[in-house]
Amino acid sequence: MASGFLIVFSMSDHVEILVKYVIASLILYIAIVKRFDYLDPFVGYLIPWIIILFFSITRLSQYAISIHFATYSLVLLAISGGLFVAGGRSQKIAGTRCWAKPSTYWLSSGTIFLLIDIFFLVFTLANIMIAGYIPILRGLSGDGTGYLDFGIHGVYGFYLALANALAIVNFIIFLRTGKRIYIVRYISILVIFVALVTRQNLISVAVESVIAYTLVRGRIKWRTIMLGAATVGIVFSIMGSFRSGSIREIAGIEKQYSGVPEPVIWLYAYSYFNIANMDVLISQSNAPYYNASSLSRLIPSFLRPKYDTESYLLVNSFNVSSYMYPVYEDVGRVGVLLLTMTALGLTFRKYRLLNQVVSIGDVGTYCVLYFCASFSFFFNFWFFLPVIFQIVFFKVLSNVSELACISITNLHPLKISIYLKTLRRLPIRTISLANKNALR
Repeated sequence: MASGFLIVFSMSDHVEILVKYVIASLILYIAIVKRFDYLDPFVGYLIPWIIILFFSITRLSQYAISIHFATYSLVLLAISGGLFVAGGRSQKIAGTRCWAKPSTYWLSSGTIFLLIDIFFLVFTLANIMIAGYIPILRGLSGDGTGYLDFGIHGVYGFYLALANALAIVNFIIFLRTGKRIYIVRYISILVIFVALVTRQNLISVAVESVIAYTLVRGRIKWRTIMLGAATVGIVFSIMGSFRSGSIREIAGIEKQYSGVPEPVIWLYAYSYFNIANMDVLISQSNAPYYNASSLSRLIPSFLRPKYDTESYLLVNSFNVSSYMYPVYEDVGRVGVLLLTMTALGLTFRKYRLLNQVVSIGDVGTYCVLYFCASFSFFFNFWFFLPVIFQIVFFKVLSNVSELACISITNLHPLKISIYLKTLRRLPIRTISLANKNALR
């Protein structure tokens, strides 16, 4: 479908009119083929790009330019690749999970989680002591949050990945057991993210929590999701204004659009300048440079090589660029297509396996991959250690998390075997009750 539009684009001088038809066609595709299944990774990938295409033909900002055909063709090429590997009809994810059977440790799950709490607290305090401040308190004092320079250089990204993974693990355990200690841990990590002024982590936890909730408890109504998205948008805009100042002034919003709500302006800014920056790169640079720069984010910052390539930004205040910008800058259109097909193909395969026996690590891994796909419009999170390294922590924490869900240390060995067999057949909504009965 997208390939057909590429052919039509190349034969027409009215690119912006054709963009409207592309938008309408993609919306129909999501409605008819994907049935608005937000759990499908390709739906999560497509919706932001539909919004970007829509804002690309608007003129809310005084800095707005006309996007060139070459840029639109790159976006449609990537969408075509995604359609090829992940465009099939959405599958019905069962309302129950078959949870993997955990192995036992000589330490109880409660003791292990206590040790993890202590380590995480020490890690948090170490970052604060070395930085010498807490970003939100520094911001309130009027000296600027300093969030970009906060933390232990070269290690802070791993800390954020660990915090994200711990938040989701604790959230899933709470959903399965109803034990309050785990939701307290989850909320505590969110409070830490607020204190450190890390909007990206708050957003990633929010998105991953929605997917985790859906897989453990059942689907959420679109109305609830939209309400939650609006709430997150408001919080995002407040934190953004706190960190950066007035978005209307920075984005150069025209006076006739002064009535547009600020969360919408933030959405516009992170959509329009995204494709505009890519347009500047494609039309004004000599890229691709074939210098492996797109892989640099997979290397810790203290080992990461520096590149002297020029930044091609329409407005210096907006460095949003999507996953396509660094990949195109490095290896061109072929690289963008290959990364899109590989990443979405692997994520869609993980999505197809959700109806089989899964562990908390499997669920957490899918949450991360889904976030990377749905926020690929913002950044290349597939190659970003503070996000993608969560997968390692999910694998490490998976078994002990399963043990925590069944409180295995409190059960007689024979009762453990019977309980595990029963648990894997139970509907998800009865798991909490099953835990209570098993412990009697």
